[in-house]
Amino acid sequence: MAVSSNLQGPLSVGNVVSAGLRLYSNHFKQYFGVALVATLWVLLPFVIGALLVSFFGLVPDLSALLWLAIPAWFVLLLYCMGRYLAGAAAIGRLAFGELTNQPETAQNAKRFTNSRQWSFVWMSVLVSLIYFAIVIVMYIVAFVILFALLAGSGLAGLAENASLEQLFTTNPALAIGVSLLVVLLVLGLIAFLLWLGARLSVPELSLAVEREATASGAISRSWQLTKSNAWRVALVLFVTFLITLPLVILTQLVVNALQAAFMVTVSEETPGYAGLLLLVSYAFSFLSNVFMLPLWQAIKATIYYDLRSRREGIDLELRDRRL
Repeated sequence: MAVSSNLQGPLSVGNVVSAGLRLYSNHFKQYFGVALVATLWVLLPFVIGALLVSFFGLVPDLSALLWLAIPAWFVLLLYCMGRYLAGAAAIGRLAFGELTNQPETAQNAKRFTNSRQWSFVWMSVLVSLIYFAIVIVMYIVAFVILFALLAGSGLAGLAENASLEQLFTTNPALAIGVSLLVVLLVLGLIAFLLWLGARLSVPELSLAVEREATASGAISRSWQLTKSNAWRVALVLFVTFLITLPLVILTQLVVNALQAAFMVTVSEETPGYAGLLLLVSYAFSFLSNVFMLPLWQAIKATIYYDLRSRREGIDLELRDRRL
């Protein structure tokens, strides 16, 4: 049974997750192939970086040339990151096509998203800058609040005490108050980041689906679509995280075991030891991403479909078009 046949109107959190899981299972082979190619692209610069580190470790006389290789490696990283983001977006585009009964081949989806790979890179940079700026501001605000609390509760006493620890010892109420405030600030920061992550959860879907979308416009589009639905989207993402958590834990355990086995079997004196260790760790971590990336993109595609249904009635438009 097609997933789209069960989607009529706005969806609940459970329906979004179950629809994403059905997309993932019904089209696993197709999505897995796209995810594998995309992940190999993003793995390539790390493989080359590890080989460069190993090479210059073997030939220390040429180590000065490493500085000449870094700019070229950085350009390669950006290019490969663009191909990875475009591949991930192609999975979302394929999933959205299934939801709207407008399926297409993986080749056509990748052709469209690959044509926008630099837009995906720029969009990713913009989103990262937004997160960075907001986190910096929140840290500053938290520091000001803590400083104001201490200043109002006898911070001047530090002149007479050897340390802040002694001030807390002589004033238990202050220690309890500061501890509670720190906990509240941390919880508030986590809650805000969850909310922000929900508001910026589907810009790549907009860029992958809407022909008129731009990098900055896709971010604004995500912000618009998730208005009044941020916490519901955050809950969907949290449930999906819980579903993928066992695989994340298993992956980390395997990576740790591989690192331990590598360090036991390969001497630290071996030329290129650091590069080889880095390659082993990153290779398995990235390859495990092949299994999780399609699920996340299917979930995001379902979220995007649901948000557009709620705000724009996209399901009605497509149904009328088919009729």
